[in-house]
Amino acid sequence: MKIMLVYLIGWLSAMGWTMNNWLMIWYLMEVCLVLFLGLCTSGKGYNVSEMMMSYYLVQVIFSLIMLTFILFYMFNLGYLCSFVLVLGMMVKMGMFPFHFWFIMICGKLEWISFFMLATLMKLIPLVLLYYLFSMLSFFFVTASSLIFGSFMGLNNSVIQKMMGYSSMVTICWLIYSMSISLILFFGYFAGYTIMLIWLINIFNKYGIFYINQFKFNSVSLNMKIVIFSYSLSISGFPPFLGFLVKWMVINCFWHLGFKFVVSLMILVSVLSVYFYLQMVFFVMVVFSSWVKWHTMNFTSFGMLSFVFLMSYVILFFLY
Repeated sequence: MKIMLVYLIGWLSAMGWTMNNWLMIWYLMEVCLVLFLGLCTSGKGYNVSEMMMSYYLVQVIFSLIMLTFILFYMFNLGYLCSFVLVLGMMVKMGMFPFHFWFIMICGKLEWISFFMLATLMKLIPLVLLYYLFSMLSFFFVTASSLIFGSFMGLNNSVIQKMMGYSSMVTICWLIYSMSISLILFFGYFAGYTIMLIWLINIFNKYGIFYINQFKFNSVSLNMKIVIFSYSLSISGFPPFLGFLVKWMVINCFWHLGFKFVVSLMILVSVLSVYFYLQMVFFVMVVFSSWVKWHTMNFTSFGMLSFVFLMSYVILFFLY
């Protein structure tokens, strides 16, 4: 049942990018909303149903507002249509300052539902945003989400909330990549989806939702090293996949002359690396009493350091 719902959401989200009719795209977005509610509430108790009802009311209210102004926009009956539509899409994607519903349900979802909410459920609002995109008008929107998402992600013991704030930052990177080219956007989106699948697959396998759970789960050292690598990758630490997709966006923006935007994006990425490193510190050191420095094989550690050093050198010469 869940696999079928995931397939339908993915198929309808991809279909939204093939249409240019606002009403049909809005209709597909609402169908995905209903399917996502079914995915979240299947096999769950009263508490989750109550939480999803709050989520449903927020989404439906803003969906009706968007429908009204979509009709105004199609028939040229108003001047603030674009502004209200952008606000509605910010709510749909969970951007600042309309992130309250997104953070509210993070930590209460299954990992597959969180994955759908962080990736495929944002595809249709992004295509509507693409039709209205303006670099100058969107700078303050994306800058506020970048700064707020990076600072609020610090000191979170709930992994889904931390990754939720990280996805707020990622949405801004997706919007910037979309402003350059759709090929770059889909490349970034595919890279982020792959990295998220890697990390979520491990958390789902061990049933981990809180950082403290690593104290009670028998996660091997090799698996913790894999979690460490995936966390660095999704945070954009070089030379992993997350850094490569961000490097393409940074390189394009730097040549276009948006140097202040690039500097802000790099600063925010450093903060994202910090709160993922904070999680890894608890996983690798604090909640692993049997992992001591004297038990490490320094030969293999030296080889790993050499590989990282060579990757930096290769990236330097390629650039």
